[in-house]
Amino acid sequence: MTEQTVAMYCFIDDWLTAICPAWAPVPNPRQHLSDAEVLTTALVAARYFGGNLTGGCRYMQGH
Repeated sequence: MTEQTVAMYCFIDDWLTAICPAWAPVPNPRQHLSDAEVLTTALVAARYFGGNLTGGCRYMQGH
């Protein structure tokens, strides 16, 4: 499960980096999570926890 989560994160991060336009604003330095981490958490919750975001967040925090 951990390997699949890492693969999902890497794919999403690479994809978001590739589609980011040059005029996109710079991320806020106070931002705690990247966009890829948020999307990965949602996908992990949907895939492994039946859509329960709390379970997905707990898993991501623990790993």
